[in-house]
Formats: sequence, C-alpha cells, structure tokens
Amino acid sequence: MDTIIRMEHVSKSYQLGLKSIQALKDLDFTAERGEFVAVMGRSGSGKSTFLKIAGTLEDADAGKVWIGEKEIQTLSRQERCEMRQGSIGFVFQKYQLLPEYTIWDNVCMPLYIAHQNPDRDYIQQILKRAGLWERRMDYPEELSGGEQQRVAIARAIAVNPEIIYFDEPTSALDPELTVEVLAVMKRLAQEGMTMLVVTHEMNFARTVSNRVIFMEKGVVVEQGSSKEFFEHPKETRTKEFLRIFQE
Repeated sequence: MDTIIRMEHVSKSYQLGLKSIQALKDLDFTAERGEFVAVMGRSGSGKSTFLKIAGTLEDADAGKVWIGEKEIQTLSRQERCEMRQGSIGFVFQKYQLLPEYTIWDNVCMPLYIAHQNPDRDYIQQILKRAGLWERRMDYPEELSGGEQQRVAIARAIAVNPEIIYFDEPTSALDPELTVEVLAVMKRLAQEGMTMLVVTHEMNFARTVSNRVIFMEKGVVVEQGSSKEFFEHPKETRTKEFLRIFQE
C-alpha cells in the first residue's frame, strides 16, 4: 500500500475565553493513495479540525503528520505553502470565488499565485469535466450555487494535486444543486483521486467512498469500509448516529 497521509498521536485544543476545548485527542489516521475517505460525525466532533491539520492548514499541539514522505512539522512556512500550491487542493462549504474575475481566471488563480503559466488544454479539460466550459467567461454572480461549487472543485484540481480535501462541500446547497456537485466528486473518485471528505451525505458516502471514519469528541470512534460501516456498525454511538441521520 502507498500511504499518502499519516497522522500519529495528534491532539489539538482551542481556547474559548477561560475554557480550553479539546478538538482532537491522541488521534491516529492513515490514508492510501487513491482512497476516498468519508469523515462523519455530529457538529463539534472535531471533523473540520482533523481536516485542516491533515491538510496543513493548522498545526497540531502534539503528534506528527506526514504528507507522502514529508513530515509537516519539519517544514518551513514557505515549504508548506509550496506543498499546498503544488500537491493539495481544498474545497470548503463557501465557494470563496473572486467576484471580479471570470470563471476561467478563478480556476487558474492557484497557478497565477504560484507564478505558473496555466496549461490551457488541461484547464479546458477540467472545465469540460465539471460542465463549465460554456460558462468560462462568466462571473461568479452569474452562476448558481451548484455551479459555483463546481468552479471551486475545478480550481482545486487545476494544480493537479495529489490530494483534495472537502469540508462539507454541499452543506449550503439545495438538493438539486447537491446532486450536481456530488456527480463531479464521484467522477474524481472513479478516476482515482485521493479524497478526504467531511460530509453528511449518507448515500454518497455509502456508494462512493472506500472507507468511512466516524468521529465524536475528537476521537475516531469507528472506521471501516463503507459497506461494513453502514451495514454492520460495531459501536453503539455509531449505530445511534446512523439511526438518527437515516430516519
């Protein structure tokens, strides 16, 4: 197996006034190249913190994180920035598009920032795969929410990343637009893109992901193949979670 993400004994706390909130507690995790891992759990379970640390956006208080062979804690700020520009893509709940730029320029923006010339054929291919080629000269405000999120996914792919991290990318969309975005993500999974996805889309996780991890109070309560997780959950908390969200 080719491990691309590895986390060992990772902990993270935040200070909220006089109170310390522990978001992650001694967490271990690995993901293999080409794997789609769905991360599930209730709000406040540590999912987004887990994603940010795994994606080098935040530092852990304790523990170690590797992306490929690189131990993140040993890298300088500039080296981490270069890793994000060249190896990692992010898609968040909010699209974070630049309203004054066309869709083409929004997709190419990570390359502009890295002082790289876009491969026009590759960007064209990305936009066509996302169903956005005919909208390339439009501006974000002219697009629906689903189209804007597809632009955000295309932008993440533009740097030809090794991993894409998704933080509840459909939570702000209505059901019809959610279907559009999930279709693009499913295509990426089928093409072998390594994906770490925080989501509440049960059916999508069940049918597309390779593995599911369920978090609560900063720890991984249970993990397993999507089939095992949804059909034969072992832990009581997992069973309660699935029952509530599937009702």
